[in-house]
Amino acid sequence: MKKLEKSVVILLIISVFFAFSGFAYYDGIGNVHYDASKQIFKDTYYSEQIGQSTVGNQHAYFVVSNLSTSNLLPIVYSGQVRSAVTVGHMVKYMEAAGYSVIAAINGDIFDTSSATPKGFTMHAGNIISSGYASEKVVVFDSAGRASLQPSSVTFSVSGEIKFNSGNTLPSTTDSNGLTLETPILTPEVIQTTFKRNIDFVNVPHGGAKGLHLYNRHYAESTKTQGSCIEVVVDCASAENTQLKVGKVIKGTVKAVNVDARNTLIGENEIVLSTPSGSDSASQLYSMVVGSNVEIAVSSNGNTAYDNASEAFGVYYTILENGNLAVGGTNLNPRTALGIKADGSVVLYVLDGRTANAKGMGLTDLAKHMRALGCIHVANLDGGGSSTLYARLPGVDGKATRKNTPAGNSERKVANGFMLAYKTGNTDGNVSRIGVYPMQSLLLPGASIKLESIGLNSNFETVTKSINPVYTVSNGNGSIDANGVYTAGNTEGNVNISATLGNAVGETQVTVVKNGLTITPSITGLKINPKETKDINMKVMQGNVKVVSSDNLFTYSCDANIGGIDANGLFTAVDKNGEKGYIYIKYDNYSVSIPVQVGEDIKGFSDIYGHWAANVITELAGKGIVNGIGNNMFNPDGNLTRAQFMALLAKLSGDDVSKSPAQFFYDVAGTEWFAQYVYWGMEKGITNGSNPNEFSPNANITREQMCTMLCKYAIMKGISLPQTKENVTFKDQNKISYWAKDYIMTVAGAGIVSGTPDGNFEPNGNATRAQSAMIIYKFINM
Repeated sequence: MKKLEKSVVILLIISVFFAFSGFAYYDGIGNVHYDASKQIFKDTYYSEQIGQSTVGNQHAYFVVSNLSTSNLLPIVYSGQVRSAVTVGHMVKYMEAAGYSVIAAINGDIFDTSSATPKGFTMHAGNIISSGYASEKVVVFDSAGRASLQPSSVTFSVSGEIKFNSGNTLPSTTDSNGLTLETPILTPEVIQTTFKRNIDFVNVPHGGAKGLHLYNRHYAESTKTQGSCIEVVVDCASAENTQLKVGKVIKGTVKAVNVDARNTLIGENEIVLSTPSGSDSASQLYSMVVGSNVEIAVSSNGNTAYDNASEAFGVYYTILENGNLAVGGTNLNPRTALGIKADGSVVLYVLDGRTANAKGMGLTDLAKHMRALGCIHVANLDGGGSSTLYARLPGVDGKATRKNTPAGNSERKVANGFMLAYKTGNTDGNVSRIGVYPMQSLLLPGASIKLESIGLNSNFETVTKSINPVYTVSNGNGSIDANGVYTAGNTEGNVNISATLGNAVGETQVTVVKNGLTITPSITGLKINPKETKDINMKVMQGNVKVVSSDNLFTYSCDANIGGIDANGLFTAVDKNGEKGYIYIKYDNYSVSIPVQVGEDIKGFSDIYGHWAANVITELAGKGIVNGIGNNMFNPDGNLTRAQFMALLAKLSGDDVSKSPAQFFYDVAGTEWFAQYVYWGMEKGITNGSNPNEFSPNANITREQMCTMLCKYAIMKGISLPQTKENVTFKDQNKISYWAKDYIMTVAGAGIVSGTPDGNFEPNGNATRAQSAMIIYKFINM
């Protein structure tokens, strides 16, 4: 007892937290416990970081690529402006178009009612949209170099207009050239040229009442409402409708539609549109059908656009030249694009709004990306839109989603940004090895199985059946020929390389000893006598799981409750009411688990000194018999037929609620004993007292009790050993014919006996104490 009391004081805590150490710190995201990186293409790496900042758990995903050397193509998704799709859809679209996507993220914020992006958008040199409020733009030149630019591209239209001046001119000749005696006054018509700026390209009408241009990048029609002036320009070919920086589109006015709306846009057409009554309405109204039109696109001296292939607008910049530009502390999922000093791009997504990932404020986001080496960072559409896809070589045949979007499903977004290469230039030679898992945390002595996959020069799977030679750096641990690594005792990162001919690959594991939380799979245990329970240990560093194994822990328990083996398998004693603790130790730290075996031993106030007191107490502890209330058992009271049937059902451990109803006049389905009676009928233990009657409240006779007990044994397949020979009773001629064999079998097993005068008294009532003793002898024979 002293040992137990001491253990309660010392080992009260179920989870033990170790002192901090053994992890990296990154500004913005905090203590990073999982810092994994895997090369997924030439000069391109996928990484994950799981950490704990001052606001809670964080989980970041990012892809870093030097597009100048990786030969990957930057691609801005170019679906129609008015059709939002998921990033997953964008990836499938590009795959179907003959590209292999290595990574993808969602892009600019957008107007949710029209799916129009806020900022400027370009794909393959073609301008998709001017954006409705473009400020800063990420621009990629033809070599893949990224830069952050102001939104400086402008658009203009020039052409011919014809209108009445409001004046009249006298005419002295008629249409045949004959002189008129009286001159005729006719309106003065002026035909001239005009030029003006186009305010928006492929953007819905809004409160600005500007001049808008639409081509088929927008939709099949202008989707305008209300009264508009819409001029259709025929450009002769679909290619001629494409807006490019420095290009002048030449077309012919096909139609001037007055009081128009939702004008169709042909494949070879551009539509100029403005609300009636706007500043530009009169000019569009006066344009001449059949006249020439020119539409010009200018970078206004910003040469970054002159050689641009892809571009997309951003919400706003949060880091410029390494300095914080915009701050904020509101926690949200985030998407961002960073640019490093060497021109490498960082596609970044952070989960949020969950227990495992709280999300970041803009200030911490900027700090984290600066810690990752970025000098410019653009904040993109975050929240429920944040999505990142990547292709892990050898694991993913195609790019798959890596993060967990808020709400666990992808939101449809306006645009996205991808890194891809043209499919087809592949080979079947193994030139790289993908080694997985890409990062694991292990306790010293724990083991993990590595898998290696043969890859070609495009990091595509060639074969999944290779047997490389593994090497462990620094001698920290060992690895066998099958790729099973066992951690050494030195804390820190361990590089493991795999070599097969000229092909190489590597992965990293981290051996951890500190900063751990160790938690058993149970915090308390109530177990039946003789039952077993396997106890497993969960080890975490921060919110990252650490690989362990049962044999790394030392298990023990108080002797009175049972025993536990070296792998944590506990076996309870065959005794009710025992209490104690299981003790689990690792290194210098311990946890304890309180244990109770069976039920508490119940002591009834009216059985003290009774011949069956010990039996009644033990059966009550096992839940087989119950009292009558007020801590009373009434040992010498009679037992009813329903009560004995309930006693047998509890002894069986069966779920009596599953037994089908039986028809008895005197057993209502609402009675407490109904399901016990139904169970007895189903199992063949009773047929009732009479046809369609059970007599549940009648006192059970001694011969009825023996009969039911013997049928119960037959149902359970229990053989009753006949240890008593030549059993006879003086009044056995009074035993009912249907009960005689059962009584003799039960008596032969020593479970029941006669009265002191040699009688059995088959029709005598069985007491509650007698029934308890019979059940006790039955289960202990």
